[in-house]
Amino acid sequence: MKKEILYIHHAGELGGAPKSLSILLNGLDRKTYNATVFMLIDGPAKRLFDNGYNDVIVSEKRLFAFHGTTVSSMSFRLFVKNILYVIPNAIAAYKIISKTKPDIVHLNTTCLFIYAFISKVFFKDIKVVSHVREPLLNNFFGNILKRFNNKYCDFFIPINDFESLPFKNSKHQVVKNSIDTNLYSYNEQIRNNERKELGFNDEDFVIGYFARFNIENGIEDILKIAQALYGLKASVKIIIYGFEPELLPKEIVGIANKMPENVILKGMVSNVNDKMQMIDLLLSPFKEPHFSRSIIEAQSLSIPVLVSNVESQNTLLLNNKTGYLYDFGNVEYAVDKILYLKSNQDVLNQMKKDARTYALDMFCENNNNKKIHEIYDGLLALSK
Repeated sequence: MKKEILYIHHAGELGGAPKSLSILLNGLDRKTYNATVFMLIDGPAKRLFDNGYNDVIVSEKRLFAFHGTTVSSMSFRLFVKNILYVIPNAIAAYKIISKTKPDIVHLNTTCLFIYAFISKVFFKDIKVVSHVREPLLNNFFGNILKRFNNKYCDFFIPINDFESLPFKNSKHQVVKNSIDTNLYSYNEQIRNNERKELGFNDEDFVIGYFARFNIENGIEDILKIAQALYGLKASVKIIIYGFEPELLPKEIVGIANKMPENVILKGMVSNVNDKMQMIDLLLSPFKEPHFSRSIIEAQSLSIPVLVSNVESQNTLLLNNKTGYLYDFGNVEYAVDKILYLKSNQDVLNQMKKDARTYALDMFCENNNNKKIHEIYDGLLALSK
């Protein structure tokens, strides 16, 4: 008899977490498991989960997870939401667990600990897995996530050693985030078409940024790097995918308005594997520790990366081999590396080859999905 897994996902927009979950779902052993995905918020991420094999259920009322990680930092608005949505999430958890009767509840972020709490308090024999995808805040809210996850979850899957630290005394196994290395492979025709569509010349060296447009993700460094390159009259263009002005506060939009003419601002896209083909270098200048999916996507596409040296994302490349690490704020060093790669084609080509090899070794979806299946099997064996 097949076992039931209930996946809880916290948001509706596109991003790294839903992509990672979709890769896991696409590789799930359907002879052994049935999968249901419960989404707190409707949105384009639903398309990633709705592959014909999964039941995807969206909350009737818009819900919000309990924020306490570096991905969103903390604000008065989030503080209020944390308080207001505890009980609605608890009610939703009880209803969806009662309906689906899962053997395993898999939280796609530690911010969903309320679903672990309900699983353990009101139901018997449900095993709870918590995916640790981002560092916890070093404050009251981060401590809440740490305490309740440790108490009510049976197993943790951190994406690297840094994320595992708050849960080092609990059962856990580090499993790197995965990527479809077949989908994310270099295609010269797509590259040429994408560059032509945006009017890039053959001599243009194109830098790409694929992440939310916010302070935590380093947009201040992007502005300074862009201004420096523009002042040097270098034939370097920067294209930003992740700018959604209608969702951003005025001060963040103000930073976008200061970008020089060598910067192109675009919204989030679902076909990153196509859009990223056009770039020569991936920039991930995160200010706060956090996983950056675009780093592994770029390397799989044979694209070197320029990455700020902060915890979590600094484990996703081989420094001086598949890209470069730089200290956040050291714009001069970052610009030097950009110009060096632009003017040294042999070095750039070797980095492209090394990047692809590294991605195949570290982020292969088949290997990582197998590790998670083994975790499920181990937990279910304990229930017998």
